[in-house]
Amino acid sequence: MALALIRPVQREDFDTVLALAQQSGGGMTNLPSDPAALRARIDGSCESYESNPTEPNGEVYMMVLEIDGRVLGTTGVFSAIGLESGFVNYRISKSVHASKQLKKRVVRRLLVPTHDFTGSAEVGMLFLAPDARGGGYGKFLARARYLFIALHKALIADPVCAEMRGWRGPDGEQPFWEALGKPFFDMEYEAADIANASMGSQFIADMMPRHPIYAALLPEAARKILGKPHDKAMPAFNMLLHEGFAFRGYIDVFDGGPLVDAQIDDIETVRNSKTYKIADIADPGDAPEMLMAAGRLSTFRAARAPAKADGNALVIGVDAAKALGIEKGDSVRAVEW
Repeated sequence: MALALIRPVQREDFDTVLALAQQSGGGMTNLPSDPAALRARIDGSCESYESNPTEPNGEVYMMVLEIDGRVLGTTGVFSAIGLESGFVNYRISKSVHASKQLKKRVVRRLLVPTHDFTGSAEVGMLFLAPDARGGGYGKFLARARYLFIALHKALIADPVCAEMRGWRGPDGEQPFWEALGKPFFDMEYEAADIANASMGSQFIADMMPRHPIYAALLPEAARKILGKPHDKAMPAFNMLLHEGFAFRGYIDVFDGGPLVDAQIDDIETVRNSKTYKIADIADPGDAPEMLMAAGRLSTFRAARAPAKADGNALVIGVDAAKALGIEKGDSVRAVEW
């Protein structure tokens, strides 16, 4: 059994990635299940790797998890978001109303449209095939993209944010969209989601409310899910919090899901990783597992395997070296698993 690895997506992966996207249950704008939108996402990602950029300029770096030749998961990094038309969310703010005559003070939540994360980097596209779950591969997908960032700091904007899918009911109902999105966009959620994935976000800025909205004016069902992740997104949400991301009251304009963010150097995997030189490719014995990454852009590879560290030197096995595409004397970025 070959070692599982994470590598850049390729155009030939389209059919497999489409099948994964269609298993996601919808709502993942960064991994659209619409074939045309997904084709554009994969083509754009391949072009980003091939363009050899020198700074963050809106590139999309999509990656896949490959196990024994099968693509079973996706993840990715957006170098800088919203550069063309802005990146819009709502920030949950506070409004205080007080009356001396009534001897009453009321605190209300206010949804304020913002562009606070325009120009930030974003991590997303995290999805793992159901039959691959339970082996730590979700964590592998999440942390590998942080090593990608660590290896490409000049190409990734700071801070980094992540948008989580908002809560949906058991029958797919979207209380937030029905209350606030649909009346302004005049379209169903799925159509807006596909438009966002395929055409970009300019139409969001054009059609969404331009003024703050009192949450108290929304139906109770919508108010209850402000900042609440989709049930299936909770593991990813918790992993982000563990990595040092924080929820600061920003939510998605479509489904009300939470946006979290962190400075690059505050991300735990980035902070705790360092560069090692491969001293030998041999049996590392009973050494603990490490998450390792090597390569630049299209040659990027990440793997999880036992590795014996001695200062800044690392001994790894033949399978790990093959998965990473490295030889003795090469450098890797690694962190304890």
